[in-house]
Amino acid sequence: MRENVLKILLDHGTLVEPDAADFILKQRDPLDFIRRFLETRENLPLILTVGDLRPAESVMRFAEPEAPAPTGKEPHTQERIVTETKAGPEQPAKAAPEPGFNIISDVTGTSTCDGSIENFTQYFRDRFRVLRRIIRSHAEMGASVKISALDPMDKESSVIGMVMDVSKTKNGHIGVSIEDDTGELFVLIHKDSELMEETVLKDEVIGFTGRLSSRKAGGSQADKKAGMFVASAIRRPGIPAMKEQRRSSGDFEVAFMSDIHTGSSHFLSESWSRFVEWINSPLAAKVRYLVVAGDLVDGIGVYPGQEEELRIHDIYSQYGELAKLMSPIPERIRVILQPGNHDAVRPAEPQPAIHEKYRKGFGPNFTFVGNPCYFSIAGVEILSYHGKSIDDLVGQVPGVTYHDPVLPMQEMLKRRLLTISYGGKTPLAPEARDYMAINPVPDILVTGHVHRTAVHRTSGMTLINASAWQSQTPFQKMHNFNPDPAKIVVVNLKTGRCRMVDFLGSGK
Repeated sequence: MRENVLKILLDHGTLVEPDAADFILKQRDPLDFIRRFLETRENLPLILTVGDLRPAESVMRFAEPEAPAPTGKEPHTQERIVTETKAGPEQPAKAAPEPGFNIISDVTGTSTCDGSIENFTQYFRDRFRVLRRIIRSHAEMGASVKISALDPMDKESSVIGMVMDVSKTKNGHIGVSIEDDTGELFVLIHKDSELMEETVLKDEVIGFTGRLSSRKAGGSQADKKAGMFVASAIRRPGIPAMKEQRRSSGDFEVAFMSDIHTGSSHFLSESWSRFVEWINSPLAAKVRYLVVAGDLVDGIGVYPGQEEELRIHDIYSQYGELAKLMSPIPERIRVILQPGNHDAVRPAEPQPAIHEKYRKGFGPNFTFVGNPCYFSIAGVEILSYHGKSIDDLVGQVPGVTYHDPVLPMQEMLKRRLLTISYGGKTPLAPEARDYMAINPVPDILVTGHVHRTAVHRTSGMTLINASAWQSQTPFQKMHNFNPDPAKIVVVNLKTGRCRMVDFLGSGK
C-alpha cells in the first residue's frame, strides 16, 4: 500500500515526508484519501507534509466516501481498436446513476491577465517552478544546482533552466541559452554528441547534466561562472514509464469527438444523422458522457475567403444550429463542450468557455468548459485540449506531421506542455498560472484540430485525437491533406478498452 501511495504522489510531481506517508496510511482508505486530496489541490509542494494533509482530512471526514478505483495492473500495454458500422443484438442497459464529474483545472471565470510585463513574468515563473519540480523528482536530477551555484571546479553538475534561445554555431554545434531565477547560462551541445538528435524548443524547461568550463582561466570567480556548460545528458519532465491508469468502479463509457464546424458548407450532415441514430441505439447504452474537443462552429472571418465556404454566415445562428444538431442526444448523457480556434472566444490560450450569449437552445445536460480543461469522471482524470499548438510542433520538430497526430501529442507529454513556445502560431495569454502545463499526468489526453482520428496507449495513458465532421476543404486539398472524419472514439472507464465507431459510410 505504501508503494502505491508514493507512486501516485510521484506521478503528480511531488515527494512525501515519512510522517506524511504514515498519516495517509492511517486513513480508512489511503488510496481514496490521497486521490480526493489531489483533486482538491491545484498546486502541490515539492515535498508533502502532514500540515498539508490535515485540512483535507477534516473536510473528507464529513464527505460521502466514493468507491475507490481498482488498483490492479493493466491487462494490456497496447489496446486493439474495434470498428463498428452497424447495430447488433445488444439490449439497452438499465438506467444507472451519473458517474461523478469534477473539474480539476479550467481558466473559465478565473482569468486575471491584462497583458502586462508583470503578467508574463508571473506566467513563466509559474511554468518554471512547476516543471523544475517535476524534473527534480527524477533521481538523476535530484542534486541539480542553481545556475549561480555552478562551479568549473566540479567534475560534473546538473542544472535546470528555461530555454531562452537555440542557435547553431559556425562549427556545427548547438548552443542553448537557458535561465533560472538566479542567472543565465550558455549550454553547448557538441556536434558529435548523440544529443544533437534532440530538438530543443524555446520556453521549454529542461535539465542538463555536464560540466562548466571557464572562458577566463585565472580570472575572478564571476568570470569563471560566466563560462559555457558542455552538456553530456538531457532530462525533460516526461511522464512516468509505469504510470498506473485509474479505472472507474462503474461500467460507463465516454465518447470523444471534435471539430464539428457547424455552419460550414463542408459539414457532413448525413454522417451526423448516422451518429444521432447510433447515440440513441442500444450500442451506445453505456455512454454517459460525450466530450467535444473544440471547433464547435466554423466561425466568421477565421481565415481569408472563409465566407465562400460558409452555409451559415451569422455566429449566433451557427451556435443555434449546433444546439439543434445536438438536441437529439439523450438527456442521460452529459455533453462537455469546449472551444477551439474557430469558436467565438479569445484566440489566446487558455481559452474560457463559450459565453452564455451563445448557449441558447442547449439543454441542462450540456456543460461548457474552457480550453484546455482538466476534469475527472468517476475518478478517471481526463485532459481535453483542442490542439492548436500542433501547428507549431509540425513546423518545429522533425518527423512530426499532421498525418499522425500521436507524434505531436507525445512531444507535448515529453515536455509536459500543451503549448510550448511563446510567439508562434498559437497565441498565449499570460495568466498567473500556466494552464498549458500538463500537471498532473492524466489518464486520458484528448486533442482535435487536425481532423484525423487516432488512439494510442503509452505508459498507462490513453492518447486520443478526435475526429472531425467536415469533409476535405479546398485549403486541405491544396496542401494534399486528407482528413479522417465522421468517427468517434469510445472509452470504457472500467476496463480502459477503446472502440472506434465510423459514421462516414457512403455519405462522404
